Amino acid sequence: MAFPEKIKEILTTWENDIINTKTFPREIYPVLEESMTDQLPVVLCGVRRCGKTYLMYMLFKEFEQGCYINFEDERLMGLTASDLEEIYMAYIGMKSPKRPLMFLDEVQNVEGWEKFVSRLYAKVKFVISGSNATLLSSEYATALTGRHIPYQVFPLSFSEYLKATGNHTLNRLITEQRAKLSDLLNDYFDYGGFPQASLEKNIELIKSTFNSILFRDIIRRFGVKNALSLETLARYLAVNPGKLFSYRRLSSLVNISHEDTVKNYISYMEKAYLFSTVLKFDYSIRKQYANQKKIYTVDTSFSKYAGHLFSDETGRLLETVVFNELKRRGFDVYYWRNEQGKEVDFVSCRQLVPVQLIQVSVRITDEQQLAREISPLLIASEILNIKNILLITLYPVTFNLPSVVAHISAIDWLLSE
Repeated sequence: MAFPEKIKEILTTWENDIINTKTFPREIYPVLEESMTDQLPVVLCGVRRCGKTYLMYMLFKEFEQGCYINFEDERLMGLTASDLEEIYMAYIGMKSPKRPLMFLDEVQNVEGWEKFVSRLYAKVKFVISGSNATLLSSEYATALTGRHIPYQVFPLSFSEYLKATGNHTLNRLITEQRAKLSDLLNDYFDYGGFPQASLEKNIELIKSTFNSILFRDIIRRFGVKNALSLETLARYLAVNPGKLFSYRRLSSLVNISHEDTVKNYISYMEKAYLFSTVLKFDYSIRKQYANQKKIYTVDTSFSKYAGHLFSDETGRLLETVVFNELKRRGFDVYYWRNEQGKEVDFVSCRQLVPVQLIQVSVRITDEQQLAREISPLLIASEILNIKNILLITLYPVTFNLPSVVAHISAIDWLLSE
């Protein structure tokens, strides 16, 4: 580990950078702010570059006498848990804080970090971030004996995107301003919600983020030997959001010999928050896992650019945005399908209790298409006894809907509370 004076120099440099970095409001921030009154460690998990670090910056600025450490800094390569004690002692010597506060960013890079946190959490407030779900896996949870407050951080919602671009005051009821919102939603489909990449419309940064997740958070972390096969699978999945798949079919499509290998690769990608698998709704857990699954990317920008989406797949992108918004709002999400192939895009649940059926469509062009969209909703409503039925479309619907089916535009739904 570096000498104490070098540690102090690094900590001071980070603090100066944080003070001079501009941030903007995030919807999760008030909840994090409130959690700072509790002594339990706060754990921020989420995909790389979704904004975890900037949330830590905001908390650092508000709560004085903190210490911020970024464990992806090359000056700290090879750091071990025992070295964390040296950093802690240097911090205490520098600031003599009444209530020690340590921000540990991308802490999964330090082997044994959880033992350090477990030993000191009673007297040090920790805010921890990581880009891998193993941060909250069984071994870490055991070491912390459940003593932590977990939060998942997502890329920007459409509402946050509007705030970040200075367009949050646009009035949906004024035609010209609604048209502007529609253009912004198309930009959001294309460039996604990764704060820096989306605001700069930086395609190369989107691609590099995808590659960093693949090679740093998945291939390196899980010791994947056949990197090309995993990358091929990831790019295939990125351009096919919301489509049914089986492990056997995927293994054939991307030329991977064993289904179990495909299953493991998808598991790794989910742990890095790159994709989310959606199961078919069934009250039997066994049947849920036995049926075909769907998968969605964490951000539409990956489908557009990291996966080379050449055709117009606005419908798939809209589905992805709705899915990620449902997850952001705390729902467990499934799809529904009967033996006749009638399908509902999303069954929103609270602890396996279905509360809403949602069908997503770009536009309804005729009565026949309307019937195709509505029929599965009515059938599923009867079978699952769900009365809350919603059709979300990008463009207005000019046809009469059954009274039991509510309709809302994508803009209005995304900006609803």
